[in-house]
Amino acid sequence: MQTKSRQIVKNLLYYDRVELITLNLFWIGYILYISAWSLGKTFMVSTAMCALIQLFGLMLFVPAAIRLIRFDFKNEYQKITFVLFFVWAVTILVRGLELDAKELRATVMDPWFGGFLYLAPLIMLFPKKLIYYKKVFDVIVILGIVYVLFDLRFLSALMEPDVDNVQSRAIVEYFSKNLAVPASFILLTYVYHSKRKNAYAIAILLLTLFFAIVRARRGLIFMVVCPFLFAYLLYWFNSKRKMLMLAISVGLLMMLGAGIIYFLSNYSGDIFSGIEERGVEDTRTGVELYFYGDMKGIDWVIGRGMNGEYYSPTMEEGNYRGTIETDYLNMILKGGLVNLGLLLLILVPAIFLGIFRSKNTLAKASGIWILIWLLNTYPSTVQVFSLYYLLVWIGAGICYSRTMRNIPERFLITYFQSLRSDGSSKQ
Repeated sequence: MQTKSRQIVKNLLYYDRVELITLNLFWIGYILYISAWSLGKTFMVSTAMCALIQLFGLMLFVPAAIRLIRFDFKNEYQKITFVLFFVWAVTILVRGLELDAKELRATVMDPWFGGFLYLAPLIMLFPKKLIYYKKVFDVIVILGIVYVLFDLRFLSALMEPDVDNVQSRAIVEYFSKNLAVPASFILLTYVYHSKRKNAYAIAILLLTLFFAIVRARRGLIFMVVCPFLFAYLLYWFNSKRKMLMLAISVGLLMMLGAGIIYFLSNYSGDIFSGIEERGVEDTRTGVELYFYGDMKGIDWVIGRGMNGEYYSPTMEEGNYRGTIETDYLNMILKGGLVNLGLLLLILVPAIFLGIFRSKNTLAKASGIWILIWLLNTYPSTVQVFSLYYLLVWIGAGICYSRTMRNIPERFLITYFQSLRSDGSSKQ
């Protein structure tokens, strides 16, 4: 029994130099790829230069990913559902391929609506080693730094007073979802991080929330606020003085609410006028009705492929749209109810295993992350090739791994808090 336990620990901790270099190349390439694309979407810098950086990132992370993938399933249910889902995802991708230079370029270079989002689940097959999750935390921090730098560079566009300014709205959406929102995962796994890193994550999220309110992006507001609630529930669950924690929290919440009301009443001016104007304005029902009207019987079952469109005469550029912001409907548009059903067959059990059948915060946070992502498929576009979505599959891998779920909490705390960024232990 002791020999088996030692082997499990060895498998969790061991990696060689080549594996570490490959893992670093994957994440460096991905950071370049997603950051350059986000920067290019501002249309205020050289798009050609951004495309070159993207291409370089692509040349790094694709070969590295191929080398890191291991088709090793410990759970038979996971194996069957994953294979079915991934095969179906590839059919969606293939059905959308067009032998046209412009379309092929978009398939490879567009992380939101291109082909890589259908390959994203493969990251679940990376080895279940602790260094891999440590690197994820490092990447979240780096993307947060990139987010702040981009915000400073394009602050005037972000603070554009016209709430309906399309460019400013797009910048907020792309910067936030690609670079900032993953910081929520640090918040959910707060026990493994220093106070400085947790404060950093909170600051990134509060900055994101500020711009989301300024631009009246209600889906983004929900995406940022929701993890705060779950992080509090985790903190409360782990607290030994629950009633005291609850009393303090209620008091702080009342003070915060009073402060916000006072500020909005006296100093907000036009800054938050957008969210006040939009309020509970319904901007989705009309588009959804067009979607329901255009989808035929077989479309509901198998979808219309990666580049599938639906009739919606609400856009200036034409009567057909290739996306719908209600993301679970977008999944149906591309791959039908088969696509959505297979996705739920994988992710719902992962949520249950992570939250209720685990002994550590890493697995519980992974289950919660998947749950939050599913909740966000109603108000936002979240199935894109962003770290926010990659974390869903990384989390699913953790939740399905009995070994990962059963690692003692103290072991993980010691590991993550005593590790340098290069993977070596502090002396």
